[in-house]
Amino acid sequence: MTLLFSTLLRFALLLIIVAGISYLAFGMEVVLITLIALLSCCLFWQFFYFIRLLNWLNNPQKSLQGWGIWGRLFEKIIALRKAGLKRKEALSASLVRFNRMVEAIPNGIIILTEGRIEWFNPLVCQHLNLNYHNDLGSILQNLIRMPEFQHFLQEKLEKKPLELRLNLQGDSGFNSVVQIARIPFNQKSELLITQDMTEKVRLDEAQIAFVANVSHELRTPLTVINGFVETLADMPDLPVEQRQHFLSLMQKEGQRMLNLLSDLLTVSRLERGYTDEKNIQNFNLSDLVNQVVEATKRMSQEQHQFVVEISPNIEFRGLSSELYSAFTNLTFNAVRYTPENGTITIKLIALENKQIKFLVEDTGVGIAAEHIPRLTERFYRVDNARSRETGGTGLGLAITKFIFAKYNTALNIESRLGRGSCFSVVLSKR
Repeated sequence: MTLLFSTLLRFALLLIIVAGISYLAFGMEVVLITLIALLSCCLFWQFFYFIRLLNWLNNPQKSLQGWGIWGRLFEKIIALRKAGLKRKEALSASLVRFNRMVEAIPNGIIILTEGRIEWFNPLVCQHLNLNYHNDLGSILQNLIRMPEFQHFLQEKLEKKPLELRLNLQGDSGFNSVVQIARIPFNQKSELLITQDMTEKVRLDEAQIAFVANVSHELRTPLTVINGFVETLADMPDLPVEQRQHFLSLMQKEGQRMLNLLSDLLTVSRLERGYTDEKNIQNFNLSDLVNQVVEATKRMSQEQHQFVVEISPNIEFRGLSSELYSAFTNLTFNAVRYTPENGTITIKLIALENKQIKFLVEDTGVGIAAEHIPRLTERFYRVDNARSRETGGTGLGLAITKFIFAKYNTALNIESRLGRGSCFSVVLSKR
C-alpha cells in the first residue's frame, strides 16, 4: 500500500507540474492536450507491462524485469512462484515417501466412502483381484458378490474392527485365503485392511498333517512291537524259532523308528538352515559318487544291472556327508522301485561353466505325472503299502530337496508310469 500511494503521489505531482508549465507557457488548451498525451503514454506504458506479464505467465522461464511499481510487482510474483515451486517439490517428495511407505506395508488398504472405493494400495489388486483403473470409484459389494462378504460389509460397524476370512479363486485357478478387517475411519468412510493368509494356512495345514503323519508312522511299529511283547508275555512256552522270529521283527520295527527319528532331526536341522561350517571342505566328488555306487550295488544284491559313468577327479567344495546322503537317497530309491533285472544308470558329468550334473535313471515302475510336483513333500508317498515294504521313511526326497537348496539348485524329476524315472541335479562349483 505504501508503494502504491507513493507512486500515485509522484504521478499526481508530475501532472500538476506539467499542467502548470503548459498553462504558463501556452495557455489552457495546451494544458488539456498535454494532459491527454501524458495519460495516453501512461496507459500505453501500463498496457506494455501488462502484456509482458501475460507473456511471462505463458512462459515463466523467460526473465521478467520492470521499472517502478511494475518492477516491485514482478519481484513479488517471481518470489511467490519460487516459493510455490519449493512447496510443490516438498509436496512431491512427501507424496513419493508416502507411496513408498504404502508399498512397503505388508497389508492391503482400501478406503470406502459410503460403500464406494475411494482409494486402495497395490496389494489389494493381488488380494482381491481388483483393477485400479477400472474399479476405483466402484461399489465394492458389486465387485465381490460372495454372500459372506456381502453380509460382512452390511454388518453394523462399531468402534471395534470386524474381521472376515475369505477363500478366493484367482484367474489362474489358484485358491488364496484373505483376511479382511473393517475399521471406522470417519463418519462416512471406513478402512478395509486385507492380509494374505494363504501361506499361514498352508503352514498350519502342513503342521497338522506333519503331526498326523509322524503319529501314524510311529504308531504302526509301536503297535507291532506291543503286539509281539504281549504275545511273548502271554505265551512263555513259544518255540525258540518263533520267539526269535518275533524278536527279529521287533528289532526291525525298532530300527524303523530310529531311522524315522533320525530323518526327522535331519529335516528339522536343514529347515532351520543349519550348516556345519567346520566340516565344509574341498573333496573329490568323483570318489564320493564311486562310494555311492558301491553302496547302491550292495543294497541291490546283484538283482539289477548298473550303467555307471563318472567323470574323473572332479573337485568340489561343500559337506561331503550331506551330498552322500542326498545321492544315496536317489540311488536307493532306484533300487527299491526297480524290479529284478532292471537297469539303473548313475552318472556324474562335468559340464561347462564349472557345473556338474549328477543323474540317476531307472527302468522301474515310474510315477504318474500328478504325483511328481509333491514327491519332495514330507511323508508324501505314491503307494503307501509299497513304501512301507521297501523300508522308506517318506522323508528321503524332502531331505534331498533341502540339501540341494543349500547349493542353490533344485532336483529335476522326469518319470513315466511303467517306464521308469530320472532324477538329476546340476551343481555349481564354489
